[in-house]
Amino acid sequence: MTPHLHEISSDHNLLVSLTKTVSCFDCSAYFPNHLGLAQYEQKKIIDEFQHALTDHLKNEFNDIEWQTEYSPEINIRDSIDIVGTVGDLFIVIELDKHRADQVSKKFLSRTAIMAGKKVIYISLCYPGTSRMNPNECVKYFSYCSTISKMIGNEYAGLIIQ
Repeated sequence: MTPHLHEISSDHNLLVSLTKTVSCFDCSAYFPNHLGLAQYEQKKIIDEFQHALTDHLKNEFNDIEWQTEYSPEINIRDSIDIVGTVGDLFIVIELDKHRADQVSKKFLSRTAIMAGKKVIYISLCYPGTSRMNPNECVKYFSYCSTISKMIGNEYAGLIIQ
């Protein structure tokens, strides 16, 4: 069980390297049986996944400073799941269920919070429920990619299958 790339805004070297690295991350230890669990139990699994992925990124990209639960604004309570910084570039990785509304809501809020900064934004979606349509999520990945290009940023959307 690994993430599959569904959308990428360009052939930007770092974006391509990041998506290849994330696509190779084995997620099977985290998502085989999480769907029937209570929300607090699912959150615990997602937290473990978040930290494992961050450790993986630290090993693969040791020239980038990685952290979890990054809050770019003191006055705003939203935090970004995983952030990498290298120079003036921010790498934003958001982990969400494969729900188009969740992906687009996070993208919009994080893009606003990071306005004026150079950003590589990655939506990494994990299985939600059997009623959630990953195809709609892929459609919204395309919208996020278009907007990112318009404002001079990069975007990729992946779904764990």
